[in-house]
Amino acid sequence: MVGCAALVPTGAGVFELSKMSVAPECRGRGYGRRIILAAIHRARELGAASLFLGSSTKLPNAVHLYESVGFKHVSVEQIGPMPYARANVFMELELE
Repeated sequence: MVGCAALVPTGAGVFELSKMSVAPECRGRGYGRRIILAAIHRARELGAASLFLGSSTKLPNAVHLYESVGFKHVSVEQIGPMPYARANVFMELELE
């Protein structure tokens, strides 16, 4: 396995981009960008109006990747409660 991502519908055209990961031995080869772009494309096919995610400042490469494809930093209050204790970076991507 190279990597994965999950799209979790949360209602009203909003999806969480969850569990985005690339195997350590495959990092730095562009797979993360391919996976996230495929997830965004699939979210659009599913009728998503926006995506959100929770990440961590301990994952600067992941945060940079999200920023590079258009995710914007938001407060956790803008996206609702996050079940991930380590999440301290919250981002959203408007698709419409």
